Amino acid sequence: MPAGAGGGTSPGLRVLVAPGPLVVQKGLEVVLRDLPAVAQVRSVESGNAAAMHLRQRCWDLLVVPVEPDAPVERLLTVARGLDVKTLAVVLANAGPLLQAAVALPADGFVLAVEVDHRGLAEALHDIQRGKMPVPEELGRLALSALQERHRPEPGTRLTPREQQTLELLARGLSNRQIAAALHISEHGAKRHVCRILTKLGCPNRTMAVAAAYRLGLVEEVAG
Repeated sequence: MPAGAGGGTSPGLRVLVAPGPLVVQKGLEVVLRDLPAVAQVRSVESGNAAAMHLRQRCWDLLVVPVEPDAPVERLLTVARGLDVKTLAVVLANAGPLLQAAVALPADGFVLAVEVDHRGLAEALHDIQRGKMPVPEELGRLALSALQERHRPEPGTRLTPREQQTLELLARGLSNRQIAAALHISEHGAKRHVCRILTKLGCPNRTMAVAAAYRLGLVEEVAG
């Protein structure tokens, strides 16, 4: 079901679109304005303007076009610190840019070539529910990067609570949802996630989950 359909998402998402190529920004605006889950869309012309709007705490989602040499990581980090969800729109489906995108601290990823009403609606739907949308190409790169550069010890040991956290992480739960499931504070959940990333030698949640599957720390869930 598309995000926003069937009720339950009122009054709708307020979406801020970060700077990027004009045609990309305008295309994202057009599609976002047509989605039932979205109540407001605004584009900004610079990273500083985006950071200023984020600090006003009136936005639910930051959509960031990712292009070569664009300093988007700082903006994504600012959004995360303010509990604003982020969606990275990667302007390539292969090559160095896609490889660099693997390490970005975003809550979800889509490829610009795949951005249409259905694809964007599904990505927003996942992010709203604490899941991380990741294109297959990016997922394969994350796994390949782990195999080539991040090689945690085969005997990586997690505490029982970290193991529980990892299993919930692999199901796509957010820190808030993990905290609720384990009956701990959100700060405690974040601490467990950070320790898992450190032990697995991974820069983000996507790569940590890929590493966990590769090492057999969690089992693949059918369907």
